[in-house]
Amino acid sequence: MDDNKCLKFELFLLSQKLDFKFPLSVSCIHFICSAIGAYVVIKVLKLKPLIAVDPQDRWKRIFPMSFVFCINIVLGNVSLRYIPVSFMQTIKSFTPATTVVLQWLVWRKYFDWRIWASLIPIVGGILLTSITELSFNMFGFCAALFGCLATSTKTILAEALLHGYKFD
Repeated sequence: MDDNKCLKFELFLLSQKLDFKFPLSVSCIHFICSAIGAYVVIKVLKLKPLIAVDPQDRWKRIFPMSFVFCINIVLGNVSLRYIPVSFMQTIKSFTPATTVVLQWLVWRKYFDWRIWASLIPIVGGILLTSITELSFNMFGFCAALFGCLATSTKTILAEALLHGYKFD
C-alpha cells in the first residue's frame, strides 16, 4: 500500500505542480510498468510462481476484476489532476462504507447493526472534510468517489470470482 501512496504522490506532482495534463497517459505507463515488473518477477527472477488459469476463467473471472481495477486506477489518476492527494485519500477512506453498502445491495448480505453504526463517523467525517476542503473540485471529487466505488466493486468481485485460486 505504501508503494501505491508513493505513486499517487508522484502523480500529484506531475498533474498539479508540473501542470501535466494527461492522467490517462500516466495510467498507461503505470500498466506497462506493472506488466514488465510482473514478467520480471515471475519469468526472469522466478520469485513468484506462474498460476495456471483456465482460459475460460480468464474471461469469466479474471477479466471483470481486472477491468474494474483498471477503471479504479484511471479514476484515481484523473482525480489527482483536480484535487490534492490528501483529499483523494480522504475520499478513498470511504471504501469500507461503499463495500458494505454494495454487498448489502448486490449480494443481499446482512450486517450487524454495529457495522452500520461504525460507518456513521466514517461517512460523517468524509462529508465534513469534503465541505471544508479549500481546493474542492466537483469533477475531481466525483472521479475519486467513483474510484472508491470501483475499489469496493473490485474487492467484492475478488471475493466472489477468485474463489478456488490461490493468488497472492
